[in-house]
Amino acid sequence: MAFMQILYCRDDDIDSMTVEQLRDAYKKLRDTYFGNQAKDSTNSSIPSSKDQKKPDKEPRQRSLRVRTGKASGGQRGHAGATRRQTRAPDHIVLCAPSFCAQCALPLSDVAGDVAARRQEIDIPPIVPVITEYRQIVVDCPCGHRGYGAFPSHITAPLQLGNNLRSMVTYLNISHKLPYQRLTQVIDDFVHLRISEGSVENILGYALTKALPVQTEILAMIKEGKWVGGDETGTRVAGKRCWEWVWQNTAGSVYAIEPSRGYDVVKKHFGEDYRGTLLHDCWGAQNKTPAKQHQHCHPHYQRDLQLAVDVARCPWAWQVQRLLWKSQRAQKQIWKEGFSLDVRTHVQQSYERQLDRLLEHRPLHPPSLRIAKRLRKHREKIFPFLYDLDIPPDNNSSERAIRNAKLHAKISGGFRCMRGAQRHAVLLSFIETVKKQNRDVLQSIQGLLEGTFTLRFN
Repeated sequence: MAFMQILYCRDDDIDSMTVEQLRDAYKKLRDTYFGNQAKDSTNSSIPSSKDQKKPDKEPRQRSLRVRTGKASGGQRGHAGATRRQTRAPDHIVLCAPSFCAQCALPLSDVAGDVAARRQEIDIPPIVPVITEYRQIVVDCPCGHRGYGAFPSHITAPLQLGNNLRSMVTYLNISHKLPYQRLTQVIDDFVHLRISEGSVENILGYALTKALPVQTEILAMIKEGKWVGGDETGTRVAGKRCWEWVWQNTAGSVYAIEPSRGYDVVKKHFGEDYRGTLLHDCWGAQNKTPAKQHQHCHPHYQRDLQLAVDVARCPWAWQVQRLLWKSQRAQKQIWKEGFSLDVRTHVQQSYERQLDRLLEHRPLHPPSLRIAKRLRKHREKIFPFLYDLDIPPDNNSSERAIRNAKLHAKISGGFRCMRGAQRHAVLLSFIETVKKQNRDVLQSIQGLLEGTFTLRFN
C-alpha cells in the first residue's frame, strides 16, 4: 500500500494492517521519497562495483564529466612519441656475412659498412652477490695489537644488503605484497630464500629511519598554499579503522587510526596550518584550523545528481550547473592579460548567483540537505576563484587515499595496529619521493643508509 493510501485510509483499515504490511509501506515511501532505489556510484558514495549487483536495475554507465566535443585519443597536431635507439649501446654484435652467397668466397677478412642498426633492451640475470668483509689484526712493533674496523652498516656475521632490503620495502609498501607472496617473489627473481621474519625486521628498521623524514614531509606540505585531506575505511586486526591522508604537490602524509574524529587531526596534522584546506565537508576536516577551507565540488555535484535523478529538481540542476561553470571560469579569468576589473566582476557574479539560489527552499529531501549544507558552509564554496593555484576539487586526495583500497584488495588488511601505522609512515616517504620525481629504490636505499635528504621547494 502506498504512503498516501495509508495517510487517507480509515483508522480501522490501519488497525487491520500487519506489522509486515506497515514496514513494506514505510520502505516504499522511504525508497521513493528519499531516492534510495535510485542511488548508484554517480550520485552517491556507493562504489561503482556495486552498481552491477542490483537485480532490479540495468548496470548504469554514466560519468559526471561534461562532454568536451573532442574525439578520444590523441588530438589533431599531437606529436607521437616512440622509443628511440641509443647512440651508446653497452654491447655491439656485428652481423657480417661469413661467405659470399653467389661465389662462396670467404668474407671474414673483408671490411664492410654498417647498413642498418637494431637494438634490444634486456636485463642481466638477477643473482645475489655475497661480499665478505675480513677484519685484519696487525701486531705493532711496539707490542700493541690493532684491529681493522668493519663498515658501520655491517653489524652481523651474515646480513642482507641495502639493495635487497630496499626492494623488500618497496614491494611491500608500494605494491602491497603480503609477506608470503613477497618472500616467494624474492625467491623466484633473486634466487634467495628469506623468511617472513626477515621481512618484518627489514620494515621495522626502515620505520626507524623514516619517522624523522615524515615529520619533515609534514612541515614541507604545510608550507604550500593548499593541502588536501581525506580519509577512508580500512581493516586492522579484523576491525574497522581509518586511513587518513594530507597531501599536496610537494608530498603526502598518511596515518592509520581507529578513530575518524578530530583527535586524529590534532595528533597527526596539528592545528597550526595557515593555508587553504581542501576536503569533502567531513566534520573533523571542517573543524581543522586553517586560513580558509575549500569544499570539493564533485562531492556536491554527485549529491545534486541524486536530486536530479529522483525528483527532477530544477534547483539542484541549477546549482550543479553553476558549479560546473565556475570551475571552467577559474581557468579563463586567471589567464595572462585578463582584465582585473572583469575578473572581479566574474567572481562577484558567481557569488551573487549562488546567494540567489540559496534564498530558495527546494522541496525534495536530498536538495534540502544540500541547501542546508551550502548555507552553513557558504564561505567554503568559491575560494578557488580567487587563486589559480587552489583546485576546486579534492581529486588528488581521492587518488592518494586509494592506496587503502588497493591494500585491502591485494593483502586483505593489516594484522595489527603497529604494522598498519608502520605502513602509513613508509607510504608517506614513498609517495613523497614519487612526487619529487626521484628514483624510489635509490631513495629507499639512501634512507636505510642514512644519506637521504628531502628536497624542499
